[in-house]
Amino acid sequence: MAAKRDQIDTAIVRRLFAKMHPHLTPFRGTLVLASFAMIGATAMEILRPWPMKIIFDGLLIPSESPDAITQAAIEVTGGGDWLLGVASLSILAMAVVGGALAFAQSYLIASVGQKVVAKVRLDLYRHIQRLSHSFHDQASLGDILSRLTGDVRMMRDLLVNAIVYFAARILVIAGTLIVMFVMDWRLALAALLVLPGLFFVSRWFAVKIRSAARRQRRKEGKIATVMGESISAITVVKGFAREAHEEARFAKQNNSSLQAGLVATRLEGHMDRIVQVLLALGSCVVLWYGVSRVQEGAISPGDLLVFIAYLAALYKPVRKLAAMTSRIAKAAASGERLLEIFDLQPDVLEKSNALIAPKFRGAVRLNQVDFSYGDSSAVLNKAVLNVEAGENVILVGESGAGKSTIGKLLLRFYDPIAGQVMIDGRDITSFTLDSLREQIAVVLQESVLFATTVRENIAYGRLDASLEDVIDAAKVACAHDFILKLSDGYDTVLGERGATLSGGQRQRIAIARAIVRDASILILDEPLTGLDKNNATTVLEAISRAAVGRTTLLITHDPESVAMEHRVVRLENGRFVENDAELLEASAKVA
Repeated sequence: MAAKRDQIDTAIVRRLFAKMHPHLTPFRGTLVLASFAMIGATAMEILRPWPMKIIFDGLLIPSESPDAITQAAIEVTGGGDWLLGVASLSILAMAVVGGALAFAQSYLIASVGQKVVAKVRLDLYRHIQRLSHSFHDQASLGDILSRLTGDVRMMRDLLVNAIVYFAARILVIAGTLIVMFVMDWRLALAALLVLPGLFFVSRWFAVKIRSAARRQRRKEGKIATVMGESISAITVVKGFAREAHEEARFAKQNNSSLQAGLVATRLEGHMDRIVQVLLALGSCVVLWYGVSRVQEGAISPGDLLVFIAYLAALYKPVRKLAAMTSRIAKAAASGERLLEIFDLQPDVLEKSNALIAPKFRGAVRLNQVDFSYGDSSAVLNKAVLNVEAGENVILVGESGAGKSTIGKLLLRFYDPIAGQVMIDGRDITSFTLDSLREQIAVVLQESVLFATTVRENIAYGRLDASLEDVIDAAKVACAHDFILKLSDGYDTVLGERGATLSGGQRQRIAIARAIVRDASILILDEPLTGLDKNNATTVLEAISRAAVGRTTLLITHDPESVAMEHRVVRLENGRFVENDAELLEASAKVA
């Protein structure tokens, strides 16, 4: 089982790097420069112990037969104070040069990592935007935000640290081992005795840590969900005096995340403790055997001093690599969560030969349409509906009857299970999604506005709309007068989701946004919900103006809207019924 999990870890890391590889290509020059800096920093680190050996074997305990490097240093400097001075300055020079190269290496690779991960985040955001409506109906906003922020940040650790630490440390380890084997292969083998144990300990803990990290990331996603729900519904929370209840919900999820995090931390602590013990054991073996080699005359005291320095230089990156396995395990858990999203494909896809839709006249037809949400009961059953171009139709029905589904099918948020949805006699699946949706304007039951200016909110319907276009649309939507009374008129910045406006004002801005789109088809989904009579009357006037010259589908269960002189269709038992006697009677009473 552990072997299988290791393979899965490797596969995940490989897929993550494959996802990032296209973004790395523009930075090849920077990465090559960073590689040279890495090699230089590694060389400085490998050379660092030699000045001490020269001082030890050339001055403190002069060797009768010094090695070639020590002998050359003595001959060049003449020995004595000059040898000490040159060796001391060499230590300083290697530290300065090595530090500068290490900084250059870390900065260059980290900057590339930051830029690449930013592009991956953009890719993820773009992919989420293009997933079908069925995904967004079921997905948790908090979990999505957690993946876009926390999981992507962990991905940055995987990219930057994996390259910087693994590549640099492996170079140091390889160079150090070469020097150690040249100096004394027996001592070098003794130093390597603990490495197999370190490898297996690191792999075993990596699997456990990744599992704990995966649980922690899921718990943090749930925290974000609870937090997002309670804050976005703060009016309801305060209205029902449920602050304590929401605090308890948050505390429960927070504690679950804490416990999962503690498990990962405890595993990391155990791994570090075991690694330290194994490395101490290796140091004891090398020291014991090294002293015996000096006593035998096989190596000099300076050789042993340098070898011990190299042993520390070897074990330090080994310990770092062992610690890095836990961070890589955590990053792999986050990467797995990102790949879960990247692996999702939209349910609604454009055909390979999809055409850009021509300018619609607006004739709508549902032909023998069957539809249901997932495994739920049928919403539409052999439904047939014909709407002529420019005709205004009021669609009524019980709550939950599936009225809003009609708009979702026209916009191709979903595709029918059977039958056809047609505009101007053409199946809408023959059009590209963008060209289809650009010619349909929507006003939702809950008008979603953005925390930006009134002008930008209205122009969201058509991004290139001029101020005159925006004002004209606002006048038609009966919104111009109240907008002028706002603090900065059309430049007034609204609160999040338009919270600084009344319900009727939000609806009229949403209608203006639909009008400025200048679409052939207008869909209004329960636009009067939650409005008082005066606001409803104003919004109805705005709707009547907006409907002129457009095919309009007004979805409602409110008989008040039926008083408008439009064709009325009832959705009942999955089918459309017209000339309903009860409905017409209710309409007459209101009129």
